[in-house]
Amino acid sequence: MEALEKYRELGENLTETLRLQSFPLAVKLVKSEEEFPEKTRRPSQFNMRITMCQGFTMSRRIGWTMGLTAEDMKCTPNLIAYGFVELDDPSAFVEAFRAMGYHETDEITRKVIAGMPNLQHGKYKGVAVSPLAWTKVKPDVALIDCNSAQAMRLIQATVYKTGERVASALSGLGASCLEGVLRTFLTKKPGVAIPGGGDRIFAVTQDDEVIFTLPNETLEDTVGSLKKAGYEHGLRYPVPFNITEPQLIPEAWSILERKLKRK
Repeated sequence: MEALEKYRELGENLTETLRLQSFPLAVKLVKSEEEFPEKTRRPSQFNMRITMCQGFTMSRRIGWTMGLTAEDMKCTPNLIAYGFVELDDPSAFVEAFRAMGYHETDEITRKVIAGMPNLQHGKYKGVAVSPLAWTKVKPDVALIDCNSAQAMRLIQATVYKTGERVASALSGLGASCLEGVLRTFLTKKPGVAIPGGGDRIFAVTQDDEVIFTLPNETLEDTVGSLKKAGYEHGLRYPVPFNITEPQLIPEAWSILERKLKRK
């Protein structure tokens, strides 16, 4: 419990410092359902299956701790990439993506699929997702839905400690689950992802939201740097405006100013 308290404090600091509109999340890959904490909500318990990004939304908007396995999820590409299920015929992935009209040719589709992050089949059985500020799991990855200005501050805080630019590999597909959580899990590097169709259609991600992911290894340093990286010189959120005297004003204002009583 003591270890979890550290992460809960980080979640509180993130929410307060960045004034986040939804809860930052702790995401943990599990090798057995027995790793799900007590009172974890499972969609299968309610006779439903959802997408992983919907699980993220339930956690970040409602505050639930979610447990997701193949039994709970309906997004087959996601299940394959995480290794929760396996295809008899790998070419079916190309067939499905072409059926969706994602890419112009089979060759391009194979190229995109080859660049997708993925896990060995059967290595993990599911994911546990919990609001970071009261997390019930030690996160492998922190998932933060934020606006572009808040993402800017997270990038600046990350670079403050590492000097490394935050790189992102974007395809417009599998954003929160693959280009967000899974890529960061595998690379141990922070990243920015642009919400994809699944995030927007199924998980109600808004037009002004982007996704920022942090590995456990850099989470504490990044949160600690939010009030260091340029903070004392005005780089904070909300971003303060530099308000100066207007140089261009309507002619009507000038008419009124010329008619003012002079002392």
